[in-house]
Amino acid sequence: MANPHPNTSGLKPTQWKPGESGNPGGRRKRVLSDRYAELMESVLPEELRKPLKLPVGALWGDAIALVSARTALKSTEVGVSQRKEIADRIEGKSAQRFELATPEGGFEIKVSFEMPVRKRGEKTIETPIDVERLPGEADEGSSES
Repeated sequence: MANPHPNTSGLKPTQWKPGESGNPGGRRKRVLSDRYAELMESVLPEELRKPLKLPVGALWGDAIALVSARTALKSTEVGVSQRKEIADRIEGKSAQRFELATPEGGFEIKVSFEMPVRKRGEKTIETPIDVERLPGEADEGSSES
């Protein structure tokens, strides 16, 4: 619940003029990520393409996907890790579950996130959690039987 009496004494009432941005430089650039994205969409050099037996015009992304898939076939720890990475990329990360407990006589908290972790840039609709009412309880004034 939001604070009904927030202390605003430290805030300046006219810190920015109407229409003026509080962040004129904008969001920081993702220089390295942008370079990787450009590289993945560029054509793979012939000396790397031929040994992998990829078609002419194959991209860096094609080569990396192929090498990742080949690595996933290994029955080593690296292969297992690569299979998990591929599954996470295709299906999204699996649901995360956490359990916290105290010694005897204490309390127990169980938190379960049933929705998979979001992929970067993926939009989701946030559903608010009603902490005033337990799940299954009827609203006051409703006529549930």
